[in-house]
Amino acid sequence: MNDKVVTKIEERNDRKLTNRQREFAKYFVEGIYSNAECARKAGFSPTVAHIQASKLINGRDFPHVLEYIKELREERERRYGVTLVGQMKRLDELSRAAEEANQFSAAINAEKIRSALGGLTIDRRETTNKLDDLSRAEVIARLIDLQKKYPTAFIDGEFKDVTGTGSELLEHNSQKPSKG
Repeated sequence: MNDKVVTKIEERNDRKLTNRQREFAKYFVEGIYSNAECARKAGFSPTVAHIQASKLINGRDFPHVLEYIKELREERERRYGVTLVGQMKRLDELSRAAEEANQFSAAINAEKIRSALGGLTIDRRETTNKLDDLSRAEVIARLIDLQKKYPTAFIDGEFKDVTGTGSELLEHNSQKPSKG
């Protein structure tokens, strides 16, 4: 957004837009996150995000943020020629046409998008079992558990440590150790 527009908003309201407020507005205008999620993504504490989000959009506590949101929406509409009402109408038309053509999957998809656009639903996805967040011991325990569940997915063999240039390397030893 143009810095002149931001300056005018700040001057009219005699308040500066903080980086968090700007980020909140950006996520809010995207229309794919809940109000609280917008606040969390903007850097507000998860414990007060829902309260802060409410204050940012109520028009009383931070009117300059609401004005900034309005400007962002108008800029988006100018840039893409897309309005919320126009999109809602178009998705309704697509849904009805798909339903009349017995293309129920397409009709349902159009309705899902329309309800999300209207703020009735939120697409929430959670990623579980992220290996990056596990400690080395947790990864090893997970591998042992997987090996028990799926023994044929693992190759039997022995490995021996080989010290090279300071980094630990593993060398596969395909021969079984001799007994004796």
